[in-house]
Amino acid sequence: MQNVEPTLPLALAGEGATVRLVGTTGGQRGAHRLAELGLTTGVALTVLRDTAGTLIIAVGDTRLALGAGVAHTILVKLIDGSMPNA
Repeated sequence: MQNVEPTLPLALAGEGATVRLVGTTGGQRGAHRLAELGLTTGVALTVLRDTAGTLIIAVGDTRLALGAGVAHTILVKLIDGSMPNA
């Protein structure tokens, strides 16, 4: 039996959550664009702000703003011990 870890869209992770990117549901073009921004499978990121459909995330020393539509295409899993502030 395969061990399947629960994933959720980044848009639902909640402010303050630290997560690991596990994949995207968008097309190849969208995945390529996200990779150009440093959002690749396995990268850890933190949701700094979640307001009115816009997320501000931290990926290493980089800060990115993502719209809700894009944030819903990014699948993540919570890193152990990370609890959102929401």
